[in-house]
Amino acid sequence: MKEKAYVLIDADKSQSSSVVIALSRKPGVLAADVVWGPHDVVAIVEADDIDKLIHLVQNDISLVDGIAHIDTCLIVTGH
Repeated sequence: MKEKAYVLIDADKSQSSSVVIALSRKPGVLAADVVWGPHDVVAIVEADDIDKLIHLVQNDISLVDGIAHIDTCLIVTGH
């Protein structure tokens, strides 16, 4: 079973749309949307196992230009 997570993203000023575009091009990102609320962007990501999920978030997503901070919430439904 693949591992999934919500990634809650705080973007730099006026960078939300460009963050969503960049994330949408990355393998493992199922969806990315600009949102209203305490965060600017929410992404759903998926990987084959927890180690690959961590690698995706730490080494791919967190390095996208315009991202100031991320919080990751592992999805446990269905486990």
